[in-house]
Amino acid sequence: MSDWFKTLDRSHSDSIKWILAKNNCQSKECLTFDIADSDYETAPSIKQALLERVEHGAFGYTYKGDNYEEIIQTWNLKRYHSQIEKDKIIAIPSVLNGLAMILQELTNPMDRVIIQSPVYHMFKMVIEENNRIMVDNPLIEGDTYQINFKHLEDLYKKGINTLVFCHPHNPVGRVWTKQELDDLVDLSKKYDVTIISDEIHADIIMPGNEMVSLSSYMDNYEKIIVLQAPTKVFNIAGIKIATMILKSNDFFSKLEKAYAKLHLSSPNLFALTAIKAAYQNSDKWLIAQNKHIHDNFVLLKSALQDFDFVKVFPLEGTYLAWVKLTSKHLNISELLEKLQLQGVFISEGSKFGHGDSFIRLSLACSKEQLLKGLDIIITQIKKAM
Repeated sequence: MSDWFKTLDRSHSDSIKWILAKNNCQSKECLTFDIADSDYETAPSIKQALLERVEHGAFGYTYKGDNYEEIIQTWNLKRYHSQIEKDKIIAIPSVLNGLAMILQELTNPMDRVIIQSPVYHMFKMVIEENNRIMVDNPLIEGDTYQINFKHLEDLYKKGINTLVFCHPHNPVGRVWTKQELDDLVDLSKKYDVTIISDEIHADIIMPGNEMVSLSSYMDNYEKIIVLQAPTKVFNIAGIKIATMILKSNDFFSKLEKAYAKLHLSSPNLFALTAIKAAYQNSDKWLIAQNKHIHDNFVLLKSALQDFDFVKVFPLEGTYLAWVKLTSKHLNISELLEKLQLQGVFISEGSKFGHGDSFIRLSLACSKEQLLKGLDIIITQIKKAM
């Protein structure tokens, strides 16, 4: 199993993550912890399924199969104890595509849409590219992060009726508790607000935490749409596939017609092969990966624990470490520039909103790659002090 998460050379695989690093690298060796995809192979079952499909040799028009929705149902029941309706599942190209389509079909130009920063920066981009107005309900920073329900209600009172929710939350690593979700759904129902829940990280959960999908609340409140995908957890983002889960007949009708109108209702055959292998035959690999990510997080915390101005926030879910550096001697932008000169690339927290003193690092890499990167990061921090 340890071989599952060994260092993989992705430099000649057209990886966006590694192309960006190589194009800006001024060192003999580059190490990137920036874009959120994994630097090791996907689950063996997925690789084998794809190889067998390629071996067949014919790649014509493909039917997604009568059991596609049942596979999605079974995964949601097994992983999140959530009963979803078979006839309210839409196969879509990606989570961001789903978000854009929902905004186009269920909101109007210049409508306001709430996000909760620091959060995945593409939310803001998709909202604004679709001629909607982004409104921020910043999370409350403490020992961990909390939802600012008071400010959220103030925004709801102003008539804003769409919330883009991130669960687990990228980049702060929260897996929202059942009580927090109860409160969110109750408040949203009170003001008739649609919740769009991005749950792409839902299967990357650390020990002691439980993922409760918002799909489990749909019987109580129909104005919830869940977007999920195997792409993040199984490192198959290049094979475009995601799922939209709904309850509302009105929402489903509008969105199903929108995808049909654009001829986007049929996933490509390799995506179908991959998602079926992921959800049916990859449990052992997924369990091992979550342990590997947790081990890497423990390693990161241990490596940085001697710096009293460095705070590593708790990691409940995702494979993304959220780290705050509070020393007045440290300028984050200058630190990242110096790290790039040494061949190390990490995400600057400011791009997520309310993260000017933060960095984000992907832990979905080999232990060896992480250790090399941490050695350079620690050296540069010491030089800056």
